[in-house]
Amino acid sequence: MRVVYCIAGLWQSGGTERVVTTKMNWLATKGGCEVHVVMHDGHREEFFPLSAAVRRHYVAEGAPLRVYRRELTALLTELRADVVICTGGSELPFLWKLRDGSKKILEFHYTRNFLVNFVRGIRHIRFKRLHLLKVWLMQKRIAHYARRYDRMVGLTERDVHLWGDPVNMTYIYNPLSFRSERKSTTANKEIIAVGSFTPAKGMDQLVEAFGRIARRHADWHLSLYGQGQDRGLLQELIEKYGIREQVSLHEPYPQIGEKLVEAGIYAFPSRSDGFGLVITEAMECGLPCVAMDCECGPREIVTPRTGLLVPPQDIDAFAAALERLMDDAPLRRSMGDAAQMEVARFYPDNIMPQWLRLFEQLKREN
Repeated sequence: MRVVYCIAGLWQSGGTERVVTTKMNWLATKGGCEVHVVMHDGHREEFFPLSAAVRRHYVAEGAPLRVYRRELTALLTELRADVVICTGGSELPFLWKLRDGSKKILEFHYTRNFLVNFVRGIRHIRFKRLHLLKVWLMQKRIAHYARRYDRMVGLTERDVHLWGDPVNMTYIYNPLSFRSERKSTTANKEIIAVGSFTPAKGMDQLVEAFGRIARRHADWHLSLYGQGQDRGLLQELIEKYGIREQVSLHEPYPQIGEKLVEAGIYAFPSRSDGFGLVITEAMECGLPCVAMDCECGPREIVTPRTGLLVPPQDIDAFAAALERLMDDAPLRRSMGDAAQMEVARFYPDNIMPQWLRLFEQLKREN
């Protein structure tokens, strides 16, 4: 089976890059596939380790879209892959049209409403209604193209329903990106969160929630790992609540498991998310989770045995759930122990065979 992934690049620290790298590594080393990755954002070092068995191609670096399309078409015609996968980048509008003999999959790493949710989460923006109309139209355009792929693969059952249950759509959960021999004891009084500092990830909601309870828990610390446009907002909130000594903002960390095992609680404050990969990573490290029950993701990962779900964007409820775990060490430990057991359903060896079955099914659909 020859499989080609198309992605802008693998140098960023985002969830899409982590997941795609995990999938390609498994398919190339365990799945019996010949795996190629096509990138057009320049020769940059991958943020997450990529197996030498994955064959890298760099095309049309920094060139206009028409050049990228021409060079990608030539490469795919030469490779004659069985399956070519679009990860939602600039090839989305045209990849399904190419007649290179391969089946085309759109692997969508966001929710159906990700652009609208993003704009809604921006605190201060002029002409918000116009921006919402613009991104709504963009989402309609994406949906138009998505229905033309041989298969569209979402991340959750809920998202398939949001798309209107199209006949060409299914879902496969993201595979866990690493295994950790070390586990958290949940005794350390540290709350940790990992994700971009953007409206969708809701780190401002987490700082707000922690700020409301921090004085009652002066021995607890909040650590955020990420980067993005909301860093200044987060610093303003830290100053607003006077919690500079209790909150730390860190750059993305490649081996995030090393940080997770040192924490006591994982916090997931997203306004919108495609899945919530980092929740499974925290579970692997033995952490209980407090999560906003955003449109997609957390509800299909977190169970009453492994964490607490609160209504979307309910900062008071989020603060109360955090405080409940902060005050109850035995509950933290029992949830952390359960998380270690339940996360096994997201191990690559349980997730990736679903992809192989999908590839084989598509090959038979001639």
